Amino acid sequence: MRSVKVGGKSKVYDIDDLDIIILEKLLGDAKVTFKELAELTKSDQRTIANHFERMLKLGIIKRVTVEVDWSKIGLMVSAFMGSTTALGAEDVKALFNFMRREPRVLEAYRTLGTHEYFMKVLDRDIATLRSGISGPLESLTADLSTSIIVDPVKEPDFVGLLRYLKKVRHG
Repeated sequence: MRSVKVGGKSKVYDIDDLDIIILEKLLGDAKVTFKELAELTKSDQRTIANHFERMLKLGIIKRVTVEVDWSKIGLMVSAFMGSTTALGAEDVKALFNFMRREPRVLEAYRTLGTHEYFMKVLDRDIATLRSGISGPLESLTADLSTSIIVDPVKEPDFVGLLRYLKKVRHG
Protein backbone atom coordinates (compact mmCIF):
# COMPACT_ATOMS: atom_id res chain seq x y z
CA MET A 1 0.00 0.00 0.00
CA ARG A 2 1.39 3.40 -0.97
CA SER A 3 1.05 6.34 1.35
CA VAL A 4 -1.43 9.00 0.38
CA LYS A 5 -0.96 12.37 2.04
CA VAL A 6 -4.20 13.66 3.41
CA GLY A 7 -4.63 16.88 5.34
CA GLY A 8 -2.31 19.90 5.10
CA LYS A 9 1.12 19.74 6.70
CA SER A 10 0.20 16.91 9.03
CA LYS A 11 1.67 13.44 9.18
CA VAL A 12 1.12 11.18 6.17
CA TYR A 13 -1.13 8.20 6.83
CA ASP A 14 -1.84 5.14 4.76
CA ILE A 15 -5.43 4.98 3.66
CA ASP A 16 -6.94 2.10 1.74
CA ASP A 17 -9.56 1.88 -0.97
CA LEU A 18 -12.38 1.54 1.57
CA ASP A 19 -11.22 4.75 3.28
CA ILE A 20 -11.25 6.53 -0.07
CA ILE A 21 -14.77 5.27 -0.84
CA ILE A 22 -15.99 6.40 2.59
CA LEU A 23 -14.44 9.85 2.11
CA GLU A 24 -15.81 10.12 -1.42
CA LYS A 25 -19.36 9.29 -0.33
CA LEU A 26 -19.20 11.57 2.73
CA LEU A 27 -17.97 14.46 0.59
CA GLY A 28 -20.82 13.84 -1.84
CA ASP A 29 -23.44 13.56 0.91
CA ALA A 30 -22.46 14.11 4.54
CA LYS A 31 -25.75 12.51 5.63
CA VAL A 32 -24.88 9.10 4.18
CA THR A 33 -25.27 6.43 6.87
CA PHE A 34 -22.89 3.67 7.87
CA LYS A 35 -25.60 1.23 6.74
CA GLU A 36 -25.69 2.77 3.26
CA LEU A 37 -21.89 2.76 3.08
CA ALA A 38 -21.81 -0.88 4.16
CA GLU A 39 -24.32 -1.85 1.45
CA LEU A 40 -22.42 0.12 -1.17
CA THR A 41 -19.06 -1.44 -0.27
CA LYS A 42 -20.41 -4.93 0.48
CA SER A 43 -19.00 -4.77 3.99
CA ASP A 44 -20.61 -4.47 7.39
CA GLN A 45 -21.49 -1.38 9.40
CA ARG A 46 -18.92 -2.19 12.09
CA THR A 47 -16.13 -2.18 9.47
CA ILE A 48 -17.35 1.17 8.13
CA ALA A 49 -17.57 2.58 11.67
CA ASN A 50 -14.05 1.36 12.47
CA HIS A 51 -12.62 3.00 9.34
CA PHE A 52 -14.54 6.22 10.06
CA GLU A 53 -13.40 6.33 13.69
CA ARG A 54 -9.79 5.65 12.67
CA MET A 55 -9.84 8.52 10.17
CA LEU A 56 -11.46 10.76 12.79
CA LYS A 57 -8.84 9.81 15.39
CA LEU A 58 -5.99 10.44 12.93
CA GLY A 59 -7.42 13.82 11.97
CA ILE A 60 -8.10 12.82 8.36
CA ILE A 61 -11.75 13.66 8.96
CA LYS A 62 -11.79 16.79 11.06
CA ARG A 63 -15.40 17.88 11.24
CA VAL A 64 -18.73 17.67 9.56
CA THR A 65 -19.53 20.91 7.75
CA VAL A 66 -22.50 22.60 6.16
CA GLU A 67 -22.20 24.53 2.91
CA VAL A 68 -23.92 27.92 3.08
CA ASP A 69 -24.78 30.28 0.24
CA TRP A 70 -23.76 33.43 2.08
CA SER A 71 -25.23 35.75 -0.56
CA LYS A 72 -28.70 34.51 0.35
CA ILE A 73 -28.27 35.97 3.84
CA GLY A 74 -26.77 39.28 2.80
CA LEU A 75 -23.02 38.71 2.35
CA MET A 76 -22.82 39.68 -1.29
CA VAL A 77 -19.08 40.32 -1.76
CA SER A 78 -16.49 37.56 -1.72
CA ALA A 79 -12.87 38.50 -2.32
CA PHE A 80 -9.31 37.28 -2.22
CA MET A 81 -6.86 39.69 -0.62
CA GLY A 82 -3.11 39.43 -0.70
CA SER A 83 -0.28 41.51 0.64
CA THR A 84 3.37 41.72 1.37
CA THR A 85 4.95 43.57 4.23
CA ALA A 86 8.24 45.25 4.91
CA LEU A 87 7.04 46.13 8.36
CA GLY A 88 8.51 45.02 11.67
CA ALA A 89 7.62 42.08 13.88
CA GLU A 90 5.08 44.10 15.91
CA ASP A 91 3.18 45.04 12.75
CA VAL A 92 3.17 41.44 11.55
CA LYS A 93 1.82 40.42 14.96
CA ALA A 94 -0.90 43.06 14.66
CA LEU A 95 -1.70 41.82 11.14
CA PHE A 96 -2.08 38.23 12.37
CA ASN A 97 -4.23 39.40 15.27
CA PHE A 98 -6.49 41.31 12.87
CA MET A 99 -6.83 38.31 10.53
CA ARG A 100 -7.56 35.95 13.43
CA ARG A 101 -10.14 38.13 15.18
CA GLU A 102 -11.95 39.56 12.13
CA PRO A 103 -14.91 37.22 11.44
CA ARG A 104 -15.23 38.35 7.82
CA VAL A 105 -11.74 36.98 7.14
CA LEU A 106 -12.73 33.36 6.53
CA GLU A 107 -9.27 32.03 5.78
CA ALA A 108 -5.80 33.50 6.09
CA TYR A 109 -2.42 32.05 5.15
CA ARG A 110 1.26 32.91 5.16
CA THR A 111 2.45 32.00 1.67
CA LEU A 112 5.42 31.83 -0.69
CA GLY A 113 5.04 33.71 -3.92
CA THR A 114 3.74 37.10 -4.99
CA HIS A 115 1.92 37.69 -1.69
CA GLU A 116 3.33 36.94 1.75
CA TYR A 117 -0.17 36.77 3.19
CA PHE A 118 -3.38 35.69 1.52
CA MET A 119 -6.96 35.85 2.77
CA LYS A 120 -10.46 34.99 1.65
CA VAL A 121 -13.03 37.46 2.93
CA LEU A 122 -16.81 37.95 2.82
CA ASP A 123 -18.74 41.16 3.40
CA ARG A 124 -22.12 42.79 2.75
CA ASP A 125 -20.93 45.09 -0.01
CA ILE A 126 -17.85 46.75 -1.44
CA ALA A 127 -18.18 49.82 0.80
CA THR A 128 -18.11 47.78 4.02
CA LEU A 129 -15.31 45.62 2.63
CA ARG A 130 -13.35 48.80 2.00
CA SER A 131 -14.05 50.43 5.36
CA GLY A 132 -14.06 47.37 7.60
CA ILE A 133 -11.33 45.20 6.13
CA SER A 134 -9.20 46.95 3.48
CA GLY A 135 -8.88 50.16 5.47
CA PRO A 136 -7.54 48.56 8.66
CA LEU A 137 -5.27 46.24 6.65
CA GLU A 138 -3.61 49.07 4.74
CA SER A 139 -1.76 50.28 7.83
CA LEU A 140 -0.56 46.73 8.59
CA THR A 141 0.53 45.70 5.09
CA ALA A 142 2.33 46.81 1.96
CA ASP A 143 1.03 46.26 -1.56
CA LEU A 144 -2.44 45.15 -0.44
CA SER A 145 -4.40 43.85 -3.41
CA THR A 146 -8.03 42.78 -3.56
CA SER A 147 -9.73 40.65 -6.19
CA ILE A 148 -13.52 40.54 -6.00
CA ILE A 149 -14.91 37.13 -6.95
CA VAL A 150 -17.44 37.59 -9.75
CA ASP A 151 -18.28 34.05 -10.90
CA PRO A 152 -16.91 30.72 -9.77
CA VAL A 153 -15.15 28.82 -12.54
CA LYS A 154 -14.79 25.64 -10.50
CA GLU A 155 -16.23 24.86 -7.10
CA PRO A 156 -14.15 22.69 -4.76
CA ASP A 157 -14.21 19.14 -6.10
CA PHE A 158 -12.93 16.94 -3.30
CA VAL A 159 -14.64 13.88 -4.77
CA GLY A 160 -12.68 14.42 -8.00
CA LEU A 161 -9.48 14.72 -5.96
CA LEU A 162 -10.21 11.40 -4.23
CA ARG A 163 -10.87 9.75 -7.60
CA TYR A 164 -7.51 11.09 -8.76
CA LEU A 165 -5.81 9.60 -5.66
CA LYS A 166 -7.49 6.28 -6.34
CA LYS A 167 -6.29 6.37 -9.95
CA VAL A 168 -2.73 7.24 -8.90
CA ARG A 169 -2.72 4.41 -6.34
CA HIS A 170 -3.80 1.83 -8.89
CA GLY A 171 -2.52 3.45 -12.06
